Amino acid sequence: MIKYLTNSFSILLNGFLILILISNSMFAQGVGSISGKVTDSGNKEILFGANLVIKGTSLGAATDLDGNYIIRNIDEGKQTLEVSYIGYNPKTIEVTVVANRTLNVDVELDFKIIEGEVVLVTGQVEGQIQAINQQISSNTISNVVSKSRIEELPDVNAAESIGRLPGVSISRSGGEANKVSIRGLSPKYNTVTVNGVRLPSNSGEDRSVDLSLISSNMLAGIEVKKANTADMDADALGGTIDLRLKEAPKEFKLNFNAQGGYNKMLKDWGNYNFNGNVSNRFFEDKLGVILGFNGDQYNRSADQYSGTYSRVDTPEGVTENRINNVVTRDVNSIKDRLGASLVLDYVIPNGKLTLNGFFNELSWDETRRQQTYDLGGNRHNILFRENGGTTNIFTSALGVEQDFGIMSYDLSFSLTGSSTNAPDEREFNFVREGGSFVGIVTADTKPTEIAAFATNDSTRIGIQDVYRYDTDREENQSAIQYNVKIPFVFTNDISGYFKTGAKFRWLDRNNDKEQYGRNGLYYGNGSGPNQFLSVLGDRIPEWDVEGLVDQYGVLPLSFFLSDYSRDNFLDNKYPLGFQADLNMLNRMYNALDLVTDSSGTQMIPNSIGSLGEDYDGIEHYQAAYAMAELKLGNIFTFIPGVRYENDYSKYTAYVFREVTINNLPGPPADLDTITSTRHFDFILPMIHLIAKPNDWLIIRTAYTQTLTRPDFNMFAPITRINSYNNYMRAANTKLKPSVSTNYDLAVSVYENHVGLFTVSGFYKSIKDLIFQYNYPIHPDIPLYEGFVIPDNWAKSVQYGADTYINNKNNAYYSGFELDWQTNLWYIPYLEGVVLNVNYTRIFSEMDKQQFKLVQTNIRKPGGGPPRYYQALFDTVRSSRLPDQPSHIANITLGYDYKGFSARLSYLYQTNKVTYIDNNEELDQFSGAYSRWDLTLQQNFMDNFQFFCNFTNLNERPDESFRGTSLNNPTYIEYYGMTVDFGIRYKL
Repeated sequence: MIKYLTNSFSILLNGFLILILISNSMFAQGVGSISGKVTDSGNKEILFGANLVIKGTSLGAATDLDGNYIIRNIDEGKQTLEVSYIGYNPKTIEVTVVANRTLNVDVELDFKIIEGEVVLVTGQVEGQIQAINQQISSNTISNVVSKSRIEELPDVNAAESIGRLPGVSISRSGGEANKVSIRGLSPKYNTVTVNGVRLPSNSGEDRSVDLSLISSNMLAGIEVKKANTADMDADALGGTIDLRLKEAPKEFKLNFNAQGGYNKMLKDWGNYNFNGNVSNRFFEDKLGVILGFNGDQYNRSADQYSGTYSRVDTPEGVTENRINNVVTRDVNSIKDRLGASLVLDYVIPNGKLTLNGFFNELSWDETRRQQTYDLGGNRHNILFRENGGTTNIFTSALGVEQDFGIMSYDLSFSLTGSSTNAPDEREFNFVREGGSFVGIVTADTKPTEIAAFATNDSTRIGIQDVYRYDTDREENQSAIQYNVKIPFVFTNDISGYFKTGAKFRWLDRNNDKEQYGRNGLYYGNGSGPNQFLSVLGDRIPEWDVEGLVDQYGVLPLSFFLSDYSRDNFLDNKYPLGFQADLNMLNRMYNALDLVTDSSGTQMIPNSIGSLGEDYDGIEHYQAAYAMAELKLGNIFTFIPGVRYENDYSKYTAYVFREVTINNLPGPPADLDTITSTRHFDFILPMIHLIAKPNDWLIIRTAYTQTLTRPDFNMFAPITRINSYNNYMRAANTKLKPSVSTNYDLAVSVYENHVGLFTVSGFYKSIKDLIFQYNYPIHPDIPLYEGFVIPDNWAKSVQYGADTYINNKNNAYYSGFELDWQTNLWYIPYLEGVVLNVNYTRIFSEMDKQQFKLVQTNIRKPGGGPPRYYQALFDTVRSSRLPDQPSHIANITLGYDYKGFSARLSYLYQTNKVTYIDNNEELDQFSGAYSRWDLTLQQNFMDNFQFFCNFTNLNERPDESFRGTSLNNPTYIEYYGMTVDFGIRYKL
């Protein structure tokens, strides 16, 4: 079928190209061109997205990032050039076009006028106007963060800058935005690019990109595209986030920013940020160079709570939820960022060469102090863990673009990569088993009451586990892409261009984790220290390990106690608990790690921790597309297109069985290395229609098909079973990409006093959506296609296998967005007021496929007694999609007066499902979230600015719950308010 469609499309494409060549030859005689630049008459800033039209024809253009435009195939003679830019007064220019010549017409536009007086544009107003014009001039449905908006009041990182756009919600770590959801779809469903170059994933599990690595100060703008055109990568179920790096303007520019900061929760003044850029043009403005740098440190500490519940049937026949496990965690986390960017552009005949690259490194140093109150197991665990490492991301791209009039092209080569290295992360686990709690838990028992049940005797809590973890993860991508655009004119009312191109992308990725250490130190001390602890006594004799064990029966936590304390831990709702001296714990680890003899006392690798997440793989992508843009008079723009994508993947991972010997991990059994391959082809239509019936109304419609590919660990053939035969993890090597059919509609209305008001609607039908499931395993039923489970495991496992499957039922996703962008330019003394308000309503529904084992009575052929078999039955459970909030709202109020600027922003989103269980009462969901931020800035002297940012003014925590009750919290994270303040210099 695909071959037939490809051949048919090729015939149509060749015919279309022939028509273009004929039309161009017919209209090439007696035509000329107009080119130039559009700028602000006051500050001479370029106006990106200005609209230029030859009156009475369909011929026109929009200015590019540099403010340049070119209109071709204009009939010779007198013509009228109409120039418009929302927020500015339009201009009409009479010109004389000469055949086979290009007439240069630079245009300066004036900002709006009140009673004959020109209004001065302020910083935030300028940023809003730029964003509106870029959004209107786009050939797709998009939202924009403009260059001026970023520069006037910059955010900490790119994710924060995007977070106030319509339909966007953000995920946070320690209070800092790091990932973006578009219209409530998970961050892994987005494609993120820098100057059109795709960023590699830096996540350990999925394909998402951590945007906290990217400083907003190096960006010239951000565009969030919600409906694909055929020249864009198709795996953008949520949307495409395009980050644009700054390019060098004509004159010398220098910007520098220095700031300090304060973390209220920990009363820490250690936050700082330094960033800047310098740029100039050389060799008669042919060579542009811009160099940027950034470095910062932030305290991203947090207090965390998590809880689990059990369902208990009472004698009265009522099923109750009861808390059975509470975990409290003090996370002390310091994060450092260091980055640099370089952008070169060189003007060549009819075009330019570009070379750009940036590098960012995020490093972290983290200590976790954790109390676990396990009522179900009658255990009190106290854990200490030290984490640290670095994550790097870089991009580099070399490109050339030229416009020869009858055709233009661009060609690019790119190399990108990300890596995470976290060596020597250490974990120490103390435990008390039995007699850990007093009291009775009922359905009315609150999680905050559980800590009081603990007996809290540090002499009875002993060291149990000592572990070290190493993580090494790397992803590299290389790509070649070219595009060719051929303009055409059929008549004065029908013009446009044809565009085609191809892309080749290669990806290689590996994930390697190691865990080794020693468990079981709590046991075997009845007649003196167990073998491993006796070695510790030999290496640190002054600790008198033997005496401690003789006295307490364990190596007790009381020996390691420290005076570490915290104020306001978890809002004073939970105690911090016993704390250990980390220097003593590390000394213990170093002594134990030196043991390498054959007496059985050496550190032992853990098979699941060392092999259970490892994989290595490659992916190859090939894509080609064809599209056209047809302007039908001054009203309609039709953009049909089709994209072909082919992907191939090959991944290698381990299959193994965990082995435990005398409560110690042994070498894995059934160990095998498995390689799996996958191959898919797709033909995807992308069709847009834009209507501009007048100057104040724009209607956009789109019909597109997009993809989302499975996470790496979903299909890499990782398969393992634990030593108790009650848990199995099995990847699905036959997972298919999900395909979404999308319908979009956006109606925008603009009026000088009202501003831009947009109503957008969207609908998605998603085929083969991937979800996690515990698939039943039994000798009577066949294994799920895509499993690489050994046959003998199916006979021994007591439960099912945690895996991922393509849902056989389509998922449906719909909603609408309301977006209002306005400013009060027409009211004296309030002309600096800027308002951005948006609201998104989202609906989703999915009949999640489920499998149920049912015992059946089957008589054997030929007679004989009946035999009971286990049979598998299909059922479904309806729910909304994971990570989808129902409501998202953002309000931003800005004000500029002379040298003073202020911005107050509010965001709100309702709860979203994070885990869908077979039983609705066991679902997990995040709580509703609201937050206030405030930014203040004051100019002083000629080139200096003082600024102050208040983040999370209302000190809102992150919360998650289970079931339908807000009384059953499963996760709470407090990170408090932060304040950043500093000085910025601009030349």
